[in-house]
Amino acid sequence: MDAYVIKLNPSGSALVYSTFLGGQNSELGFGITVDANNQAYITGGTSSTNFPTTLGAFQTTFRGGFLDVFVTKLNSTGSALIYSTYIGGTGNLVNGDLGRSIAIDSSGNAHVTGETTSADFPTANSFQSFRGGGDDAFVLKLNSVGSALIYSTYLGGTGQDRGQGIALD
Repeated sequence: MDAYVIKLNPSGSALVYSTFLGGQNSELGFGITVDANNQAYITGGTSSTNFPTTLGAFQTTFRGGFLDVFVTKLNSTGSALIYSTYIGGTGNLVNGDLGRSIAIDSSGNAHVTGETTSADFPTANSFQSFRGGGDDAFVLKLNSVGSALIYSTYLGGTGQDRGQGIALD
């Protein structure tokens, strides 16, 4: 099962493009946004070891567990990856790491939230550098070319904590 992206014209009466996004296993697409150049940004989770990543991506390999987060940027016609990366730790075989929501700032940086069961989820300039237990929410900022984390932090205690939405002002 792959994630997919569909773009309709402004009136919703015609298909502009439709594309699949995935590897040999399962992908779950949860969050999508579009920038001023009509380029789509997608986040979700993948269990595929061959999910499409791009040269110079932050993380080009699946780290394990059930899912790793993916963040992908498509060109305005949906015909090419501008960047695509995994973001994840070793997780567990039940939940793993999952991106749920994405927002783009005026510089083209991707802000993503979701949940992780990984004790080694990638962190950078973090508010909370350790997993509290259960599922922890995470919030991260990926640079505009998908090659580095500007910040990434856990947010959670000992219970189940999940990031469901993100917005910028």
